[in-house]
Amino acid sequence: MRIQKFKNLIVGIFIVALSLQSWGQATTNSPYSRYGIGVLRSESFNQNFALGGAGLGFRSNTSLNLLNPASYSEISITTVEFGVTNNALWLSNGTQSQFQNNAYIDHIAFGFPVINNKWGMSFGMLPYSNVGYDYENESSSIIGPDTISMNYYYKGDGGLNKVYFGNALKFKIDSTSNISFGANASLIFGSITTDKKIIYSDLPNSFNLWQITKTSVADFNFDAGVQYQKTFINAKEEKYNLTIGATYTLGRELKAKNSELLRTFKGNVDFGSLRDTILNVEEQAGIIELPAQIGVGIAFEKQNKWTLLLDYKTTAWDKVENSEAAFYQYKMSHSINGGFEFIPKYDAFNNYFKRIKYRIGARYKTSYLSFNDKDINEYGITFGLSLPMKRTDTAIPGLNFGVEYGKRGTIEAGLVEEKFVNFNLGITINDRWFIKRKYD
Repeated sequence: MRIQKFKNLIVGIFIVALSLQSWGQATTNSPYSRYGIGVLRSESFNQNFALGGAGLGFRSNTSLNLLNPASYSEISITTVEFGVTNNALWLSNGTQSQFQNNAYIDHIAFGFPVINNKWGMSFGMLPYSNVGYDYENESSSIIGPDTISMNYYYKGDGGLNKVYFGNALKFKIDSTSNISFGANASLIFGSITTDKKIIYSDLPNSFNLWQITKTSVADFNFDAGVQYQKTFINAKEEKYNLTIGATYTLGRELKAKNSELLRTFKGNVDFGSLRDTILNVEEQAGIIELPAQIGVGIAFEKQNKWTLLLDYKTTAWDKVENSEAAFYQYKMSHSINGGFEFIPKYDAFNNYFKRIKYRIGARYKTSYLSFNDKDINEYGITFGLSLPMKRTDTAIPGLNFGVEYGKRGTIEAGLVEEKFVNFNLGITINDRWFIKRKYD
C-alpha cells in the first residue's frame, strides 16, 4: 500500500508539473530576455546543477543526465527526477538598481532500463528559454526646428518549453571498456508576447504608437551523443573510470506563427483612447531559427568516492539570421563548465554525514548576444549536497540542494549588469516499478 501511494505521488507531481508548464511561468525579469528567443535555460538536472552544469562525460546508474543522451544506457533502475529553482536577481545600470525574485519548475524527467546494462530510455519536460521584462527608456528626435522627446515602454513574457524522448545503447569493446550512443527527439513549443508603446511626450495631441506581437512555436529538434568509458584497477583493487563524451545538436528552422497588431492612440502609457489600426496580422507562417551546437566533455572518477568533470560547448548563433541587427548582433557562443563531487564513505550506514555527496562547480559562458561590440558574458559558481533519505521497500529517494552565485552583463555603454543567486531543490527517486510480486 505504501509503495502504491509513493508511485501515485510521483505521477501526481508529473501531472502538476505539466499543468504549470503548459500555462507558462513568470521565470525571469531580465531586460536581455527581450532579444532573440529570451534567456536560454540550462539543461542541467539535479546532479549537474551543483557541478557547474557539467556532464557531457557523466554516467550514473541512479540519476539522469540530459546533457548527453548516451548516458541513458547506464540507467539500471527506474528513476524519477523533479527540480525547482528560485532565481533572485539584482539589476543595475550604474545609477539605478532593482531586485526581482522568481521561482519555477526546473524539470521533471523519467528514466528506466529497457535491457539492463545495454539499453536505457528517458523522457521529460523542462523550460528551454524564458522571456520576462518590463522597462522604459527615453530618447529624442529632431523634427524640423524642434527636438521631440519620446518615451519607449517595453513589456514581454512567455518562453519556449522542451519535451524530450531519448534512447541509448551500450556496446562492450573489451573487458575494461565500452561505448554508448544515444539520441533525443524533442518537441520545442511555447509562445512569446511583446508589448511596445512609443509616446511623444512633448506633443500631447499627437498619435502615439502601440505594437503587440505574438510568436507561437511547435516543432521538433534532435540531438545525439556518444560516450567512451575505460575502467582502470590499481594494485589496491580500487576502480577508476575515465569517460570521454561528445554531443551534437541539430540546427533547425522551427515552424512558427506570427501575429502583430499596430495601432495609434492618444493618452499616456496607462490610459488612452484607440484611434486607427495600422496593421493587423494574425498567425502568419514564419520560422524561429535554432543554431547547431557541438560539445565535448571528460569525466574521471574513483568509483564510489569522487568524480571530476570538465565540459566545453560551442553554439553557432553567428549563423542565425537576425532581422534586428541594427540594435543587437548574434555571435558564436562558447561555454566552459567544470565540477567536482566527493562522498566520504558511501557504505557508512552508521554515519549519515559520510554518505552525503558534496559538490562544487563553476561555469563561464559568452552570450549569443552582443550590443555595439559589448558582449553579455556570464559566469557562475555552484555548491551543493545530495542527501540520502529513508528508503521504502523498493524505492530509494534522495534530496538534492544546490546554490549558484553569478553575474551576467555589464554597465558599460548604457547596458545592465545582473547579479543572481539561484537556489535549486531536486528530488531523485530510484524505484523498482516492474518487479513481479510473488505471494505464498
